[in-house]
Amino acid sequence: MPALIKSLTTAAAVCAVFATLPAQAATDCAPLRGCEAKFCHIQNDIAAAQAQNNSRREAGLRKALAEAKASCTDSRLQSQREADVREKQSKVTERQQELKEAKAKGKQDKIDKAQRKLEEAQAEYNDALADLNR
Repeated sequence: MPALIKSLTTAAAVCAVFATLPAQAATDCAPLRGCEAKFCHIQNDIAAAQAQNNSRREAGLRKALAEAKASCTDSRLQSQREADVREKQSKVTERQQELKEAKAKGKQDKIDKAQRKLEEAQAEYNDALADLNR
């Protein structure tokens, strides 16, 4: 019986080590900027798909990586990200106006809904700002 427990413990330890390998294999993309960062993130997603044996996702990501490498330029990517920030800022302004109108009507359920939508728009705006600096 002790030999069986020792074997099971060893097997569990080996499984634990192999389970952490994909996380360790992921490349740190933080120091990269522009298209290089984009490529790095896609490559990390490919590695994760491989680790999960998700061949369809892996194939799609490989196609996305090839297309990104063929067409990505830092200036175009920066322009797209700036446009996205402007769009998200516009959405925040729109949601602020909707909240103001809901408060004027005084219905709490409408106020809560408008507040929730505003918070979602602000989160998207903050994400777009973070992407702008990647």
